[in-house]
Amino acid sequence: MIIVRRSEERRQIEKKDQTTWMTFDSENKSDPLQNGFGMLKILNEEILPPGNGFILHTHKAMVIVTYVLEGMVVYKSPLGKPDLVETKEFHRVNLTPEVKQQGFGVLEPDNAHFFQSGFTNSEKHLEQDGIKKLFTQAERKGILKLVASPDGRGSSLSIQQDVQIYSTFINKGNHMIHELLPGRSAWLHVVKGEVQMNQFHLQTGDGSGLTDERSVSFTAQNQAEILLFDLGKQTQEVPFPFSNN
Repeated sequence: MIIVRRSEERRQIEKKDQTTWMTFDSENKSDPLQNGFGMLKILNEEILPPGNGFILHTHKAMVIVTYVLEGMVVYKSPLGKPDLVETKEFHRVNLTPEVKQQGFGVLEPDNAHFFQSGFTNSEKHLEQDGIKKLFTQAERKGILKLVASPDGRGSSLSIQQDVQIYSTFINKGNHMIHELLPGRSAWLHVVKGEVQMNQFHLQTGDGSGLTDERSVSFTAQNQAEILLFDLGKQTQEVPFPFSNN
């Protein structure tokens, strides 16, 4: 089964110069994706101006992975020194309701454009300090590059969850196939560009969830950047309220 979430269907929030697009809106009770897609509970796109920031709030333990598309953000943890997360870097942090004042801010001089994904925390005890890895465009060009995994294999970012995150830059006409093992699902998000996935034409900001499918298969209609989340099975569907405003 394949579902599609169009870019314009995302909830858009604007505060001053800050813009947020929420693929999953936990406050919209009529949205079938209110509670996310399987283990993927959050997929937010953010544009944040210099000197601005936000605090991360959660009522349940979660793992947050941030991908900086452009600019620089600073992760501020109460447990250690601030982490500077720069363009093309992926950053992981573990959130718990007990630990307060974890947040992100933007340094001068430019806006920061980044994505945040949040996952069900399947572990009781995870280290709180953030970790990050750089993946250049050259490393991701023309292949589905594993950028995050449960155990950090293949030099990926260790996120300690049954989730694999892939990233790619592909040229027009390139075709990619990612096989899904039985019981796994996937979410594909178009960061930039256009792709054709089965009968669906997806463009910048669009996303698609796949369940009970043998693979994710897509072709670039022009130059495109893709994030692909390969998700393990979730045993229980529960809401995970989250706010960064």
